[in-house]
Amino acid sequence: MRNIYYQLSDPKEWYELLAQKLPSVIQENQITLDPKMGDGQSTYLKVQEGLWAQQMDFKLNEDLELHRIPHQKNELFLVDFYLSNSQIQHKSKEHNFTLGFDNMNVLLTSATTKSQTIVKAHESVRIFNLLFTHTWLDENVLVDESGMCNFFECNSPIYISENLDYRFSDLIKSIDLRHSDRLTSISVILQILDYLFVKLKRRRLNTPPKANIHHKDLEQLMKVRESIDANPITEVSLERLSEQAGMSLTKFKRLFKEVFGTSPYQYHLQNKMAKAMEILTKGTYTVSETGFILGYANLSQFSKAFKNHFGILPSQVEP
Repeated sequence: MRNIYYQLSDPKEWYELLAQKLPSVIQENQITLDPKMGDGQSTYLKVQEGLWAQQMDFKLNEDLELHRIPHQKNELFLVDFYLSNSQIQHKSKEHNFTLGFDNMNVLLTSATTKSQTIVKAHESVRIFNLLFTHTWLDENVLVDESGMCNFFECNSPIYISENLDYRFSDLIKSIDLRHSDRLTSISVILQILDYLFVKLKRRRLNTPPKANIHHKDLEQLMKVRESIDANPITEVSLERLSEQAGMSLTKFKRLFKEVFGTSPYQYHLQNKMAKAMEILTKGTYTVSETGFILGYANLSQFSKAFKNHFGILPSQVEP
């Protein structure tokens, strides 16, 4: 296993470090693995001063262990979107997660976070991430969001997990830093950030942090989430889900929202709306038929729920 020790830095510095530690070649804003080390490359785009986007697609010939050394201050923040089914082990003092498309797959961490990430050999890995400075955050986000200021102004390690829902997935699918034109890429990146901070704002980050979740409770919540994901059309019963998790109803609702950033009902509704969008874009069923499939008694209820979620009416979706 190969080990790399590093601190969170901008992509240019990160590529220079990688080139020293791994057989690879840097060409402007791209680094390509030497065939001896594996196959793949990483590309970054400087969007604005203090804001970068990066896209990584690779398969290694040997295991790689990344050890992040914490900064003293939260000068940088990183948002990772794990897009492949390959599993990546991510460990920190506060959290141990298996990352990948079927697990936790969106992580926001800060420069003071210490972590260990294990990437297995011979696994195809795809990661899209966004990196921004504290200055960029102040000038572009916190200036209008005083409720989140206290949370991001601290120098304690920040570690927030999210799920790759339909909106995130749809936006990221529409961007390829190697082939998309710059204007299109920047537009999509800003939409991703806007959606991310809308979701974070809903979490009320200025409230005191809760106690760490026991790993067995987390495993049960993951199983419940898989059950909800597998049945996006079936109505959810909170009592049944809490029994499946082996928790009281109160504990289940509290931990579910803490882990996934939303209530079980809202999570199920997001899945239902994603399924609605999937059906409508295929063009097989009419709007009325789609609403009926999803269990809505009338068209107006379905149209209202759809517009609240996507900002457009279902009739405006083009196959």
